Amino acid sequence: MTKTICTLLAACCVMTAARAAEPLMTIDDLLNPMLYPKDSQPFGKSITSWAELNWQWIYEQPLEQNPFLGATCAASPDGPVWQLAPIANQGSGTYTRTCTIPHGKAILLHVGSIADDWPCPDPGFAPKPGQTLYDFLLADATSYNMVDRLDVKLDGRPVFNPKRYIYTSENLFALKGDPSESAFDPCITGNYQPAVVYGYFMMFRPLSRGMHTIVRHNVDKDGTDLTYIYRLTIQ
Repeated sequence: MTKTICTLLAACCVMTAARAAEPLMTIDDLLNPMLYPKDSQPFGKSITSWAELNWQWIYEQPLEQNPFLGATCAASPDGPVWQLAPIANQGSGTYTRTCTIPHGKAILLHVGSIADDWPCPDPGFAPKPGQTLYDFLLADATSYNMVDRLDVKLDGRPVFNPKRYIYTSENLFALKGDPSESAFDPCITGNYQPAVVYGYFMMFRPLSRGMHTIVRHNVDKDGTDLTYIYRLTIQ
């Protein structure tokens, strides 16, 4: 079974007020005031839940309209969080995307993750006797080639300890992919399927109006060297 690991970048600036439940601040949280704390619940949902919603949105789009493969990020689901469209993982190089985002939106940065769904055409892709489906999918998801070295900068200011922002589904969630999405995930059936998410996400506080740039640089475990540049206009 082959899946595509999605990478994407988002940007944020000096905070504007946004209602969110936040836990006690850690040192990392204090050093990253542009981010909601790792274990917070922005707008009533954990960041893990927002990550699952992001994958649901990606999968439901027809392949020819899927923002994962597009060059712009002109759309996002309605709500208080702008889900920045991802950039499909490619070979080593530098890739740029230009985005316009409404003022007042928090921004979900999908750094790199896997949405592992079931069943798949491979009959061997199934839990072992006595193994739960959740444990099976999580073990498979954590085996994927993820980021090894990671740097994220907002307008030149680095995010401290970016690899701390890793999230794992606490339970199975439902994923329904458009049948055309089988081009990058052969497990898609077009019906609701159980899945788990594992990977890196950051929730940025709303940005100030104007132009901002986020640069995300990553080297994965195979040595693939990727730089993603997001040029954001906050209206």
